[in-house]
Amino acid sequence: MRIILLEKIKQIGNLGEEVSVKGGYARNFLIPRGKALPATKKNIIYVNNSRNHIQSELLKKLDDAKERAKKINNLLGDVITIFSKVGKEGKLFGSVGIRDIAHALNTAGISISKREIKLPNGILRTAGTYPVKIHLHNDVIVNLTVIITNKK
Repeated sequence: MRIILLEKIKQIGNLGEEVSVKGGYARNFLIPRGKALPATKKNIIYVNNSRNHIQSELLKKLDDAKERAKKINNLLGDVITIFSKVGKEGKLFGSVGIRDIAHALNTAGISISKREIKLPNGILRTAGTYPVKIHLHNDVIVNLTVIITNKK
């Protein structure tokens, strides 16, 4: 399916480029999230005429993501501690996932959605220290260390 990108997308293209992607990816992800438009004559003319406006909107989103990254670093540094019930061998009763990390960050005063948190090794099932990436924008990724300790 031919589409026109409305923002930079990794390994696909930049703003305003007309690219070909699989139909399901375009219909189910790119177009509903406002990242692309179908490549019709009307849409091509629209993107060419409003390129400056689209770029300014993207710069605003990038600046907002950079401000959020600064806020995360200022409030937390690069470490957040989550207290959970831990067994004798260090295994958690349950697990710590994206939802728990998002809740801890929101409690600390940082607005984060679950979609922005990336766990490289999946959910966390033992106490310890784990790296987590917070993907605020294509160009802004915050590395965070999550420490899971016993609830007392």
